[in-house]
Amino acid sequence: MNLRLIIVAVAAGGLAASALSLYVAGRRDGAELHRDAVAALTQARDAARLEAEGERAAQTRLSAALARSGRAEQVTAAFIPQALNTEDGHAPLDAARAARLHDADRQLCQAAPELAGCPEIEPGG
Repeated sequence: MNLRLIIVAVAAGGLAASALSLYVAGRRDGAELHRDAVAALTQARDAARLEAEGERAAQTRLSAALARSGRAEQVTAAFIPQALNTEDGHAPLDAARAARLHDADRQLCQAAPELAGCPEIEPGG
């Protein structure tokens, strides 16, 4: 009877060791699955953040372009009625009119300095 008890105890110990081994392996595999899922979610979050930053930057650039366009339209709108109603369109410009046109050019260059013909803006000036 003693031998039978020892065999049952060894078998029970082996069964317990097998169960513990399976439990530990399952936990390890589950942790790897969660680690992969966390990595995938982190990448998705980073991609979404970069996309949102890009959209904000694009919106900022668009707003700036629309503001420049609006300023340019305001400057040119003042001269459209004069140009449509002029009788001396082929005559040489008088000094006052040339000064107004020069002022309008200056305002356009301030609104959009990248336009062709605009002088380069000096740093600090």
